[in-house]
Amino acid sequence: MTLSELEEEARKRKERLAQWKTNKQSAVSKRKEYEDDEKETNDVSEENIEFPKPIFRNYKPNDSGPLSGAIVLPKPKLIDVKSIIEDQAKSTSSNDKTGRDIAEDVDLLSLAPRKPDWDLKRDVEKKLKRLEKRTARAIAELTRERLLNDQKQSLAEVVATTSKLNEAAQDDDED
Repeated sequence: MTLSELEEEARKRKERLAQWKTNKQSAVSKRKEYEDDEKETNDVSEENIEFPKPIFRNYKPNDSGPLSGAIVLPKPKLIDVKSIIEDQAKSTSSNDKTGRDIAEDVDLLSLAPRKPDWDLKRDVEKKLKRLEKRTARAIAELTRERLLNDQKQSLAEVVATTSKLNEAAQDDDED
C-alpha cells in the first residue's frame, strides 16, 4: 500500500465516523422530541388507561359454574371451641387442688429441649465408668511397684496401701 491509499482510507474512515455521529445526534434529538410528546399525552390521559384483557387460546370454559363431574362437598359443621375452653377453665378453677397437682407432676427437664449431644453423652457414660475403674487399677499397680522398688518405706505403709488397692479392685469387680 502506498501513502496515498492509506490517506484515502483514513479520509473515508473519518467520513463514516462523521456520518455515524450525525445519525446518532439526530436519533437522540428524535427520542427527546418523542419523550416530550409522550409526557404531554400522559399528563392528559393517565386516568383513562385501559389494560388489555388476557386471551386464553388453549382454554375455553364451557360453563361459568362448577366443573362438570366435580363432587360438591357440604359445608362442615363448626365446633364452638370457646364454650369447651370455658368449661375446662371452670372445672380447673373449681378443682384448684387437682390443677396444682398436675402442674407439680410436670417435670421441667422433660419439657426443656435437650442438647444435641445428649445421646452421645449417655452412651459414653458406661465406657467412661469402665475406664475410670481401669485407671484406678493401673494407678494402684504403679504405686505397688514403686513401693516394692523403694524399700525405704515401712512395711506397714505397704500393707495399708495394698489392702486399699485390693478393696478398690474388689469394688470394681462387683460393678
